[in-house]
Amino acid sequence: MKERFNQTWQFIEAVERAPTAASVERCLLNLAGRLGFTAIFGGIVPFRRLPPAEVSARILFQHFPVEWADRYNSKGYLFRDPIVHRLRSDRMPFGWKDAYTTCSRRSDVTLIQGEASEFGLRHGHVVPISMIDGGLAAVSFGGRCIDSNTEHLSVLNFAASYAVGSYLHHAESRRRHHNGKLTPRESDCLLWASEGKTDWEISVILGISRPTVTKHLLSARQKLNAVNRAHLIGEAIRQKIIR
Repeated sequence: MKERFNQTWQFIEAVERAPTAASVERCLLNLAGRLGFTAIFGGIVPFRRLPPAEVSARILFQHFPVEWADRYNSKGYLFRDPIVHRLRSDRMPFGWKDAYTTCSRRSDVTLIQGEASEFGLRHGHVVPISMIDGGLAAVSFGGRCIDSNTEHLSVLNFAASYAVGSYLHHAESRRRHHNGKLTPRESDCLLWASEGKTDWEISVILGISRPTVTKHLLSARQKLNAVNRAHLIGEAIRQKIIR
């Protein structure tokens, strides 16, 4: 019990010190890594089919093999994923296996389970998070071989909820601090660029095309009078657009 309490408190302190929303994601992934998880995907759950741009705007966390992320996003697998189907009726934490077993769309199970396994994502754990406005967020953790001990996963359940709240707080603070200079999408692209992501990686994370990412970053450079990418990031930090 004491060990779990210490882990929880250390996680809270790490999240509180996290300077950016992306740093919150790393804190959550570091904790999950102790249980064998290597991938994470989280966001606001859609209850109807949405255009790709609206789907990408709902993504909070996305850390798994870039090739799988590209395939998952570009082919609209979100709306065929048995995990998403399960979330529409179950707001208690559950395993991927539970979602695969109970899904009536067996072709979707074969597709998602089979292709995810190609990238080492064989097992997973999902944490639904009810929001005050009635919406639903969820964080899905995956890996090749994971610790399925219920007591250990209970720490992850708490951490996912705490991380989502912190992430949304960071995102709102970022929007308030850019003083109207940057659009929300320009700000998103700039945030991921500051984390060292390439234009292609940013396009996969946000579910938009690579030229669109380039356009947003160019627009941000013009608005902040930056001469190059490094100058842009430095200027954004100086103006507290990203922190």
